[in-house]
Amino acid sequence: MDAFRNRLSRYVTLPPDVWEQFDHLDLRSRVFHANEDIIRVGEKPRNMYFVKDGWAIRYRTLDDGRRQIVNFMLPGDVFDLQVVAGVEADHSVTALTRMAVQAVSAEQFIHCLRSNADIASAFWWASVQEESILREQIVRIGRRSAKERIAHLLLELQRRMHAAMGGSEVHLPMPLTRTDMADALGLTPVHVSRTMSALRRAGLIDESRGQITILDRDRLTALSQFDTDYLHMRKLDFVAQPELAERALNGARMENGVVR
Repeated sequence: MDAFRNRLSRYVTLPPDVWEQFDHLDLRSRVFHANEDIIRVGEKPRNMYFVKDGWAIRYRTLDDGRRQIVNFMLPGDVFDLQVVAGVEADHSVTALTRMAVQAVSAEQFIHCLRSNADIASAFWWASVQEESILREQIVRIGRRSAKERIAHLLLELQRRMHAAMGGSEVHLPMPLTRTDMADALGLTPVHVSRTMSALRRAGLIDESRGQITILDRDRLTALSQFDTDYLHMRKLDFVAQPELAERALNGARMENGVVR
């Protein structure tokens, strides 16, 4: 929960009593191993998961085996909000690395949302952020070149990791294989390898021992036209501006028809 709290605190100011209610949730610690399925397409998720440590992928697989990664689950992320609607998952989530999570049952999570507007608002805002990341993914694949796609993805992942875990602003743990990056960016593994080599030769990044180092953020940002606006860095203050919480709660009601 600490990583989720760190991440959310960068975007939302919540009353202290709300954080206390988070602490009272019946959270169950669980560890998934690399390549272990967490959610399978067609199943009804029964739990919400808060990522403490590790990476996972959210993806769809076509009948012929081709895979499209639509997002990465990082420390501080929470999934899967479809549990609120009680519908079958339209995607799968699989651990890329050893992943430590805290799970809460669907029933308890829904009760928590219904009982506190600020908590509902916080999770609504988290869902807004993920929707924005998914929209940017469409633009990334549809309109950016290979260099731009990879540069943009690296900057996004580094920014998200820093929001949840703090630490260096130039280093990014990199558990992704070339195939993972290819399946996320609509490229081939060979194309990813060649493009990563080109970025290294240009002095934009360095890569060693499972870590990317961003050597020239300004040039990498200019190359990829990376703008953090879609990550919604502007902090919302539900304490000083209670009307934001009400607006967020109304948004959650309209989106899923459950939080009433």
